[in-house]
Amino acid sequence: MAGRWWTKFYMWKVVSSQVTGASHLKTNLSCQDRVAYEALPGCALVAAVADGAGSAQMAELGAEIAANFVIAHLKHSLTEKRSDFAACLREAAALAREAIAFEAGREKAPMRSYATTLLALVLTPEGGGALQLGDGLIVVSDCWDEWSWVFWPQRGEYINTTHFLTDDDAMERLEIDILPGALTDVALMSDGLEPLALHYATRAIHVPFLNGIFRPLFKAKGSEDLRKLSTSLQKFLSSEVVGSRTDDDLSLLLATRRNDDESQLCD
Repeated sequence: MAGRWWTKFYMWKVVSSQVTGASHLKTNLSCQDRVAYEALPGCALVAAVADGAGSAQMAELGAEIAANFVIAHLKHSLTEKRSDFAACLREAAALAREAIAFEAGREKAPMRSYATTLLALVLTPEGGGALQLGDGLIVVSDCWDEWSWVFWPQRGEYINTTHFLTDDDAMERLEIDILPGALTDVALMSDGLEPLALHYATRAIHVPFLNGIFRPLFKAKGSEDLRKLSTSLQKFLSSEVVGSRTDDDLSLLLATRRNDDESQLCD
């Protein structure tokens, strides 16, 4: 990705939202996606999106366990000043899988009942990494507004299937990549938003969609702006414009460190 290395690092501005898809509302299912993140001291960011499988009875809990355990391990890794980001991400996924297995054993339920995909990301000024298992999308940009996907969404053997953290071969199917510290913008989204964010035929990002959803975040100043933006994001995901393209649960996390407020510079 072309761009210039930023000489100033600002604290991350983050908003997220998730809504229940129309297909789940029709069957009285709650949203089975989970989003977790934390902006940490030193201009660091950890984020995760887990999408529970609609066919799995305990998918909502599986997604919650996965997202929470991944964030906890990545935070701990940064506290320990680790910079082996690929190893940290793999460990986080393994710990999340073990936690789901423990819960399944406690409930005497099959692992597949907790099936969930997983997206995860860790970023610091020195660099970072990203992880994907299953479908969904991680999109990144630098200061030149060039949006790129990190991994193409994984598909299963059959149409409309994918891979899950609870699969026997989950750890072999993990995709992990190292990211540069110069990234200024990131988005994590569940697969319900893929039709809006991707050109499938050309395997490219739909740039107007990303520019449109990020523009208000670039302008946001302070916690009140971010709170209002989260509400607006929820309304957008629930709108007819989005609903006409997908009936799946929708989760979206946006983060940027573009800022002109010198008070938000990292120490």
